[in-house]
Amino acid sequence: MDVLSEQERDAVTAVQRCPSCRDKVVVGRPTEIVVHNAILRVDRFTGRVSAKCRRCKGWVEVPLRYVE
Repeated sequence: MDVLSEQERDAVTAVQRCPSCRDKVVVGRPTEIVVHNAILRVDRFTGRVSAKCRRCKGWVEVPLRYVE
């Protein structure tokens, strides 16, 4: 997996929350992006990545992209 471009990374807020339960899913730090869950799903065609919320089990899009 590859982190998004600088423009896309700058658009990410410091904390990204699940839209359903408001639990923290992504925490942006100055040198890294932390996804608070190990279950990831990748869309084959677009390469977009989603993480499963640890509290409500919903899928949340995270600022990563899979590149072959």
